[in-house]
Amino acid sequence: MVLEKVETAKELGTIGGYILAGEREALKIEGFDYGNSPVDFIKNSNQLRKKSVILTTTNGAKAIQKANKHGDVIALSLLNLNSVVDFVIKKEYKDIGIICSGTDENVSLEDCFAAGIFVKKFISEYSEQVEINDGAKIALKLASAKKNEIKNSTHATRLKKLGFKEDLDFCFEINMFDIVPFAKKGSLVFKKAYLTEL
Repeated sequence: MVLEKVETAKELGTIGGYILAGEREALKIEGFDYGNSPVDFIKNSNQLRKKSVILTTTNGAKAIQKANKHGDVIALSLLNLNSVVDFVIKKEYKDIGIICSGTDENVSLEDCFAAGIFVKKFISEYSEQVEINDGAKIALKLASAKKNEIKNSTHATRLKKLGFKEDLDFCFEINMFDIVPFAKKGSLVFKKAYLTEL
């Protein structure tokens, strides 16, 4: 489950026995089980398997909650890029919005880069004509940037200073997972979707 407010996450965590994960300004929230480190999640995967997690983040949770009021939400990263593209095509969505949650309510270079990579891959795989808006065109131009340029973004630089370089490097890997985190409109509860189940 993805929630915007820390207090709500703590209340539900106490009642439902959820694992609490989250960050504010990239740092783990006091009293939470985990921060927002994907490397940490993988290192502790045995403890997390088959458990329900509540996640709250500075920007992403807010963006997800707003988007979820209007439609299904799919969590995209470079790590599951091909799977998300295949999933979106198989589900035959006609209107797709790509929301980059950003950093501190500002545009984030790495978010736009990932969006551009998605747009590029989607256009190349989709059999019909694709119409994209100016935001998608900007992201598409950014898709040709070198990873090292993106890794020097404002947020990436801050993450490195805070000791999250391993997480940063990990998140720039492409197609490591075939899982598509998927939440139906209005639910905020993400389930793992696999292409074989469609």
